[in-house]
Amino acid sequence: MTSPNVAQVGHSLVTAVVVASVGLVVYLVGNAIYNLYFHPLAKFPGPRLAAVTRFWLAWQCYKEKEPYVLFELSKKYGPVVRISPAMLHVSDATKLPVIYHRQADKSKHYITGSFGATESLFHMQAHSEHSKYRKAIAGPYTLSNMRKNESLIDRHTEKWIKRMDELLVQPGQEFDFSLWPVFWAYDVISDLGFGGPFGFIDQGADVDNLITGYHEGLHLFGAMGRLYPITNFVKKFPWIANKYMIAKPENDDGIGMIMRAGHPTLNPTRHLELGLLLTLSEIESGKFDGRQDLLQSLMEIRTTEGKPLEFEHIKTEVFIILVAGADTVGTTVQALLNYITRDARVYEKLMNEVDNATRAGHLSKLAQFDEVLQHLPYYMACIKEAQRLCPPAPSLFPRLVSKGGLDLYGKFVPEGTELTCNPYVVHRDSKIYGPDYEEFRPERWLESEEQATLYQKYQFGFGYGSRICLGKEFARLELYKGPLEFLRAFKPTLDQSRPPKYHIEGGESWFTDMWMRLERRELVH
Repeated sequence: MTSPNVAQVGHSLVTAVVVASVGLVVYLVGNAIYNLYFHPLAKFPGPRLAAVTRFWLAWQCYKEKEPYVLFELSKKYGPVVRISPAMLHVSDATKLPVIYHRQADKSKHYITGSFGATESLFHMQAHSEHSKYRKAIAGPYTLSNMRKNESLIDRHTEKWIKRMDELLVQPGQEFDFSLWPVFWAYDVISDLGFGGPFGFIDQGADVDNLITGYHEGLHLFGAMGRLYPITNFVKKFPWIANKYMIAKPENDDGIGMIMRAGHPTLNPTRHLELGLLLTLSEIESGKFDGRQDLLQSLMEIRTTEGKPLEFEHIKTEVFIILVAGADTVGTTVQALLNYITRDARVYEKLMNEVDNATRAGHLSKLAQFDEVLQHLPYYMACIKEAQRLCPPAPSLFPRLVSKGGLDLYGKFVPEGTELTCNPYVVHRDSKIYGPDYEEFRPERWLESEEQATLYQKYQFGFGYGSRICLGKEFARLELYKGPLEFLRAFKPTLDQSRPPKYHIEGGESWFTDMWMRLERRELVH
């Protein structure tokens, strides 16, 4: 027989659960009604579910459909679409300078922890903090400084060509080319940042499953940003946040995979984090071999207070340029080769330009950056067109509307609202690129200097304005060299019956299943 006290407690517990449940339902319904009809953004069109909850946006990201959905919504609703309770997506490329102005703060979409516990330059939200830190570390990333590493790119490019020649040039042999541009990009960037390559080219394989593991972690990366109110709430509980939301070497996917490659305890065969420490020690003791790489340059930086950067800051920036630089450059090379090898007219025109420049003595055995700038305009146009159609980060990059609000097409947007563009969408703005915006047509960059300047003004592949990617110049240096030497060395033939698969996860993109045959080209003299 149940005692009166136990029965009373049970009744009270049931009552409390019922009241809490009813209260939660009332809150959710009331919040939905407010967001749909009374919120300051209620006047902007968009999916009704997106106006109610951020989970709609997170779901589009999870399904790998986000940029496609945003593009279709812009065609349905116009240039401004509400894609979350407090975020508007803008498809008009001419609004890039308005949204991404110098004083624009990033929103809390940029979650610290994705690249470790130390905040990186990329994740700094306040423009004043970002400006101060960027000013301190920008020096090593200038084109003049990055060009000091041109021989480093040449060295790995030669090895890359030789290794493919050894392993892949077989009569009638098809292979999946998709990872090979990423192998090259990772070895170049890891040598630049860590003082030694990962060894992807030597092994001809995904070393320690780093690339695949990184990609597998991007779903969580995308969800954390799009659901940042929940993310920030959960991060108040360190035992959860430290285990699931802070990248660390113990992780089996995402950024942690890259960190483990540099963690001497968990992976004694790689020693890259130890390599950072040893290189720093050599620099400080004067035993360093004198190579002016990124690590050396970061060591020489002094803050406005005259202090050197702390090791954790140096490590975070090196990890950022490693994962962001290698993966995005690899994707651009994949896209470039996919487009030009599927269009015989483009391929023939490009190779005529390259071969004529070689015969005229304008290109060295390994073409140098200045030579490409002066003599290969069509090759450069092909790269720009590939970056336009396949931006390696077709993601959201939200900024907060500044004090006083903003007028968009006659509608007021209050301060604090999140505004974002997506490179995949703005690079298809028909008002800028014309009705053939979906076509890979490099000639568009060469037909009119005025039009080319306009295209360049609204390029969003490396970010925009004062927050533009610091690694842009080094990426350009790589892209103007590595793919060119591949095309000079080989005649690639993609299997037209098996088109490559294009993936978008967590705001990054890449190709798989690029089935190809390679033939050695005769040397052009």
